[in-house]
Amino acid sequence: MSKLVLLGTSAGKASDHRASSSYLLDLGDHGILMDVGDGATRHFLANGYAPEWVTDIIITHTHADHVCGLPYFIQQRYLSGTDTPLTIWCPQESLDRLRGSMAFGYLFPERMPYDTHYHDIKTTEPWSVHGIEFRARLTTHLKEAARAGQERGYGNLGQCYAISAKVGKTAFLYSADVGSIDDVMGIPEPIDWLLIESTHIALDRLWPWADERGIKKIIITHIADDFDTSGVAQAEKYTSAEVVLAEDNMSFDFP
Repeated sequence: MSKLVLLGTSAGKASDHRASSSYLLDLGDHGILMDVGDGATRHFLANGYAPEWVTDIIITHTHADHVCGLPYFIQQRYLSGTDTPLTIWCPQESLDRLRGSMAFGYLFPERMPYDTHYHDIKTTEPWSVHGIEFRARLTTHLKEAARAGQERGYGNLGQCYAISAKVGKTAFLYSADVGSIDDVMGIPEPIDWLLIESTHIALDRLWPWADERGIKKIIITHIADDFDTSGVAQAEKYTSAEVVLAEDNMSFDFP
């Protein structure tokens, strides 16, 4: 049975009791990581998983709380001695930078016992991993930051993606970070389970839209220590969906 495991559920500001953003699709024979924030590898191991079991990693964007744990996870895979290839799916703007970060940490590809393949995420077409079709939708989360970077001569493109997939019978969407709730509301794919960040959304707009879309489960994540949970606690007044306030190491079996 496939399941979703929440390895890290904190927001951008570090928490003393949550790891940074990281989510695992446990598909039985292999695993797919979505983002690898600080502390993700520790929780990955605590849940009984082996690094070599992960064959694919999806990086939604390169804010540190979503990607800073990637080199450390790669290092653990190297130390395991596995020769199983790894594929990293990431924004096009980050391809060379992620490769460079591995060399910066002395994880030279020529010394690795396995091959690492990098692919840029495309919004124009879905891609398949072990028979599961993934699709990416650009969000506006980095729009203003990219403009500021470009004005200063940096080449940032503002690429941040929401990721959808069909896992068994369940249409699943991971919002990653968004500019506003409109980024998610505009996604046309069916959604049964929604894993959505809390920092940049309006909960009062989320609940009625979720009912309109027929969403069955909403997992609120990317939670700051000072997050006001009252809106989530009262969610049952406004939506028929099951609403869960994420905690690290929670897991959910896909039907």
